[in-house]
Amino acid sequence: MLDSGVDRVPISRPGFVARLITTIVRLIVPVLALSTAFLSAYFLREMPVAEGRYLAIFDTRLDASAWLTWGLVVLPGVFFILNLTSRRYGPALTLTAALVAWVLIGGALFWALRDGIIVDFEREIAPYPEAAAFAGAMALAQLVNILTFDWVRGIPWWKAPFLAALIGGLAFSVAFSMRPTASWDDALIARLIVEAGLYFSWALLQLLPTGMLRRTIRPLSGFGGA
Repeated sequence: MLDSGVDRVPISRPGFVARLITTIVRLIVPVLALSTAFLSAYFLREMPVAEGRYLAIFDTRLDASAWLTWGLVVLPGVFFILNLTSRRYGPALTLTAALVAWVLIGGALFWALRDGIIVDFEREIAPYPEAAAFAGAMALAQLVNILTFDWVRGIPWWKAPFLAALIGGLAFSVAFSMRPTASWDDALIARLIVEAGLYFSWALLQLLPTGMLRRTIRPLSGFGGA
């Protein structure tokens, strides 16, 4: 009864329009960043990483010079962006940002095909089965990344971004390798090993910028983090 006789002021909650505008504003940077990461991977997809041949020092089957490109090297940047977004806004908005980025990319492809900017999708982009396998594997990997980050976020601060990036990357690698056109042989096993090393390296190295951005990108109220 300590507040007896004191009038309580009702809490004013933001309306639907205000919440919608806030969500749209929060989505802008993550969606643009994700779209940029995918575009960078696309434009670098035919630029080989000549240094991949040095992996043959460990085993001749690990020579990645024939297939490793800078597009594959920069692709895990998607998980770094998702981690920062998850840290700040949580899984719901991060999943929405990933979905919106896919819609924008799909819309851009449709527009390019309709206007003749892309004449032959299979020749200029990728065969349809491979493109569908990539989209499905990456969508699954993004979901795994987001759920993993939300599951393990907290103290120590590096645990969530490291595991989310690593498990998300491995999920993409395995899922894409399970496409119908892939043959499970020694070459594919060697490729999976190299890709696992790539995603482990990304998961480890991205902790440096993540640590530097911790004070700038703080979790909103209601989300754990350190």
